[in-house]
Amino acid sequence: MSIGLIVVLILFSIGAFVAVAVLLDLPIVGGSRSGVKGNIKSIVASQRAGGDTQGNRVTNRKGESIFESAEQSSVRRVSNSNLTLEKRLKYARLNIPPLVFRISEVAISLIAFSITSVKFNAVIQVASLLAGPLFMRWLLNTMVDRRFKAFDADYPAFLSSVVGLLKTGMNPIAALEAAAQGLEEGSLVKLEVELMIERLRFGVSEDRSIGSFGEDVFHPEIELFVQALLLSRRVGGTLSDTLERLSKQVRKRQYFRNSANAAVSMQRGSIWFIIMILVLLEVYLSIVFPESVWGTIADPVGWQIWQGCVLLILLGIFWVRQVTKIKI
Repeated sequence: MSIGLIVVLILFSIGAFVAVAVLLDLPIVGGSRSGVKGNIKSIVASQRAGGDTQGNRVTNRKGESIFESAEQSSVRRVSNSNLTLEKRLKYARLNIPPLVFRISEVAISLIAFSITSVKFNAVIQVASLLAGPLFMRWLLNTMVDRRFKAFDADYPAFLSSVVGLLKTGMNPIAALEAAAQGLEEGSLVKLEVELMIERLRFGVSEDRSIGSFGEDVFHPEIELFVQALLLSRRVGGTLSDTLERLSKQVRKRQYFRNSANAAVSMQRGSIWFIIMILVLLEVYLSIVFPESVWGTIADPVGWQIWQGCVLLILLGIFWVRQVTKIKI
């Protein structure tokens, strides 16, 4: 067995292990992440991991109670708008450090390069080095977008319900809990509200409990909701009017976002339809006139043309996706 084949097998094993760990949301490295200590995220992590409940005491994996962990922690809602890799991993709920993510990109790129180096030319080999970053970023963005859509689906209705309950004279926390109960089981908004209520019941301060609401969901209106609720609890004021304006803003942004996605979906669909026609045409030619397809592949010049065409098609697909990408 050659050394190159052994290297390819090792890289493939590493890539497969990382991919399975990412898809199954398994922790790859042991211990707690840096930054978890001294932050409310340790409380949320212990709750979402399903800590043991005994009477009025919930313990995390270190044996500390949620109340003790909360008293040693502080809310850290970063106002920096830069969407770093660490933030994206948090929004996607991937329990891996950025270093492991980078290693996964390199491993996939090396595997793709090893495969293309067998038959393809130098241009394809260089392009294959982008396979790792493109695939991992696509996977990360897909998971972030999936959580965003799950939250955004119920968020406007939840805010409207809270506004209606507040106008009846209900307490804000009670209104939040009652509005969340009206959502379907498995709703991400309902889960976040239940986590917030649970932290309050275990003695965590209101600032810390409310401040950690939706901290791992990439949604632009969550921060506005949190700040409005915190200011209302501190200085008073009419919270229902503020949340009513926020609800209208959320609904408008949701409508414009859906309209934009519907507008560009036709362009994206047309690209895939054209590619499907090209593939079916090549299949038809390979049956009717096999020499026009297999003969050009066997010919050195024809094989180079084939590779160039495939590369141009891939570049076109990437360019169309970038142009039609809708920012949240």
